This record gives sequence, structure tokens and C-alpha cells, in this order.
Amino acid sequence: MAHFIVTFRIGSDGNYQERYDSFVKKVHELGGGVGVVWEETTSFASLAASHTAESLCQALYLGSEFNSSKDIMVVIDLDARKKATKGEVKYTGTLTSTLGF
Repeated sequence: MAHFIVTFRIGSDGNYQERYDSFVKKVHELGGGVGVVWEETTSFASLAASHTAESLCQALYLGSEFNSSKDIMVVIDLDARKKATKGEVKYTGTLTSTLGF
């Protein structure tokens, strides 16, 4: 199992809550359930899963109501030192330089 952090921003609009709830539900599903996923802060989760950064990002995207034209997600594989994104990340250079990969 790899160790991940997922940070995300759901764009504010008429179906914000549905997209937020479906995304968090999918995080729980992929991470082993409520209480196994750490999520005490806003729009952040820490979990272990049998995925790569790219496959976890894709599973969250396809398995929830995440809308890549409105929302942003960054999945970071702490073990492999890899990241995957979905949605418009404006400052990818800053993200890369501050993570170191």
C-alpha cells in the first residue's frame, strides 16, 4: 500500500455540495472508510491505497462528481514522490518546486 495526501478545491456553484460529498465519499471508499482516512482539516485527506498517484487521481475523478472544469485536485504519493493533478492548477511550477518533484 502506498501513502497519499490528497488536497482539493471544489468550485463554488449550484451543485457544490453534491460534488463535495461525492468526492469525499470516494476518498473514503478508496482509503478504507471513515476513521481510516485522516481528514481533520478542510479539503485535505491522508490515506493508504493500492494505487499510484495517477491511478488514484483518475479513480477519484471518475468515481465522483468531480468537475475538472471547476474543481482542482492534487494527489501526492509520499512513498514514490510522485504527484498527479486534475483540473486547472495555475502554478504547477511552484507546486513542483515546493514539493521537490
